[in-house]
Amino acid sequence: MRNNKGLSYVRGGHTNSEEPLVYIIIINYYGRELLRRCLESLRKTRYNNYRVLIVDNGSKDGSVEMVREMFPEVEIIALPRNLGYAKANNFGILYALKHGAKYIVLLNNDTEILDPLWLHLAVKIMERHEDIGILGLNLILPNGRSQQYSDKTKPWEVNEVAFAAVMIRSCVFRRVGYLDPEYVIGYAEDTDFCWRARRCGFKIIYVPQIKMFHIRQATFKLFPHIVFIISARNGFRWLMLNNSLSGFFKWLIMAFIGVKDGKIKLRKDTRRFKSITYGFIVYFKEKGFRGFTRLIIEGLRRRIKKPCI
Repeated sequence: MRNNKGLSYVRGGHTNSEEPLVYIIIINYYGRELLRRCLESLRKTRYNNYRVLIVDNGSKDGSVEMVREMFPEVEIIALPRNLGYAKANNFGILYALKHGAKYIVLLNNDTEILDPLWLHLAVKIMERHEDIGILGLNLILPNGRSQQYSDKTKPWEVNEVAFAAVMIRSCVFRRVGYLDPEYVIGYAEDTDFCWRARRCGFKIIYVPQIKMFHIRQATFKLFPHIVFIISARNGFRWLMLNNSLSGFFKWLIMAFIGVKDGKIKLRKDTRRFKSITYGFIVYFKEKGFRGFTRLIIEGLRRRIKKPCI
C-alpha cells in the first residue's frame, strides 16, 4: 500500500471454504421492512464463511418473528428494550469475537448490497494489507451519489468512515475497545471509534469500488424531532473528548468566519455554533456538573495517553 495515495484493488473470483470467518452485525429498531430487504439482499453474497447476526433493540413490530420465519439461517439477539446503537452493537461484537470472527462488518438495516462479491473483495484487501484496521465501503444514496468521499475513485487512506457499512478487524476491538455507549442513539460513535483506532496505529481505508445502497437515516425518520438534539449533544461530547485545544479554537473561529472566492468573510449562518452551544446545554442538563467534570477529565486523559487497551 502507498501511504496516503491509495492501494491496489484486485477483483477476484469466488474463494474456497477456508475463507476467514466474517460476522455481519445488523442493529434493528422498528425496521421490519427495511430489515427484510437488507437480509434478502445479503443472501446474494458470494462468500462461503460468513454469518449474519441481528441485534434487535426491543422492537414490537414483528421484526424478530419475521427473521425467525423467513431467515432461519440468521442468528438473533433480541434485547428486551432499546439500548441504543452503541450498546446493541457491543453486544453483537462481543458475540462475534466469542464465536471466532476474524472480521466484523457493522451494517445498517437500511442498506442493500449491489455486488455479490462485496464481502470477498473486502476480505481480500484486508488479508493483503494487515495494517488496515477499518475498511469503509462506498454508500450510494437513493439519488445515486456517494454519501462520503465522492471525489475518491480508488482506495484511499482517510481519517474516518461511516459505520453504516464498515469492516473492522477483530483485533481492533481488542486493542481499542468497543463503541462508546455515551453517544446515545446513533450519532458520532463511528467518528469517535475511528479517532481512537488511528491513535492506536490502525489505518482506515475507504474503498469506493465496493458499493452499498444506503437509504440513510431511515430509522431516524420515525423520530425527526430528536435528530438535531442528539446530533448536537453527541457532537459536543466528541469535541470535548477528541479535539485538541488548537483544533477547538480553530473550530470556534470557523463557526463565524468562512472563505469564499479567496476572501475571508463573516458567516451569516452560525448553525455550527448554535449546534455546539445547544449540545452543551443538553449534555449539561443530562449529566449535571459531576458528569460534565468527568467528561473533561476523560478528554484530558485521551490527549495524554493512547486509548489502547
